[in-house]
Amino acid sequence: MREGDPGDTFALLIEGQADVTRVVQGRVQHLSSAAAGSILGELAVLSNRPRTATITAQTSALAAIGDRPVLLQLLDHPIVLERMRHLASARLAHDLRPLPVTLPDGTPILLRPLLPEDRRGFDAALHQMSPDSLRRRFFSPGQPSQAMVEYLVDIDFVDHFAWLVLDPAGPGRGLASARYVRDAGDHGTAEVAFGVVDRFQGHGIGTFLLGALGVTAVEAGVRRLVGEVLEDNAPMRAVFAKAGGVSSYAEPGVIHTEIDAGAAASLLDAGLRQELRIATHDIVTAASLALTAPGPTDARD
Repeated sequence: MREGDPGDTFALLIEGQADVTRVVQGRVQHLSSAAAGSILGELAVLSNRPRTATITAQTSALAAIGDRPVLLQLLDHPIVLERMRHLASARLAHDLRPLPVTLPDGTPILLRPLLPEDRRGFDAALHQMSPDSLRRRFFSPGQPSQAMVEYLVDIDFVDHFAWLVLDPAGPGRGLASARYVRDAGDHGTAEVAFGVVDRFQGHGIGTFLLGALGVTAVEAGVRRLVGEVLEDNAPMRAVFAKAGGVSSYAEPGVIHTEIDAGAAASLLDAGLRQELRIATHDIVTAASLALTAPGPTDARD
C-alpha cells in the first residue's frame, strides 16, 4: 500500500509487523507500527480517497485482503462497527494538520485535536499552571494524578473530543486545551472543561476554545454543553455568559452552566466556523466513511 494510490482494498494483518509512513515536506515520517491483529488501509476504502500513508512489511507477513463490499459486510457486526468508528475518527484526527488561527488581540496560535502522543507535552503544560489555575481547572491546587492525565489524553474523538492550542514559535509547546465529554445517558449533552497555561491567559483563548468546541459539538450531534466552575472563577463565568449560558448553583461555591452548542459556535466568525466544521466533520461523525449504511452502489447479494 503506497501513499497516493487508490484505496480499493484493505488488509487484516494476521502475522508479522509493518510500518506506516507518510511523506511530509519531502521527508519520510514514521507514523506508527502495526502488529498482528491490525487493520490497514480501511480508511481509504471507506472514504473512497487515495491512500494517505505507505504501509511496508518489516518481517515476513500474512495478511487477509478484502475490498469495499467485504469491509461493509464486516461492519454489519455491531462490535466491529463501533471499533471501526473510533479507529477511523482517531486516524482522521492524526491526519488533520494544525490550523493557523489569529486571536482577536492579534496573537497567532495553532489548533489541532489533542492526540495520545501529546501526553508528555500535556503533562509539562500542567506543570506550567499555577496552584490557583489548577484549582480553577481541577477544583484542587495540586497536580492531577497520573491516572487523571492518562484519562485526559486518552481521547476517542467520538464521545470525548479535545482541542489543543500550540505555540507557532515552538509547535511542540502546548498553551491550552479544551474538551467535551458526552453524557453516557444523554448523547445530546456533553460536559466541557478548559485549561490554559498562566502566561497565555488574558488573550481571549477561553472564548475562542468555547467557540471551537461548539462547532465540533454541533457536528457530533451534541445540542447542549454544560460546565461547572468555581464561583470565584470570574473569567470562565464571563466566557460562558458570552454564549448565553444559563447558570445555577450546583452546590455551595460551584456554578453549573448550560449552553446551547450552536450559540457557543457563534462566538467565532462565520469563516472560521466553516473552516473548523470542515476540518472536524469526518472526525466526530465518520459520516463520509459510509459507516452507517451502504449506498446504492454497495448493494450486496
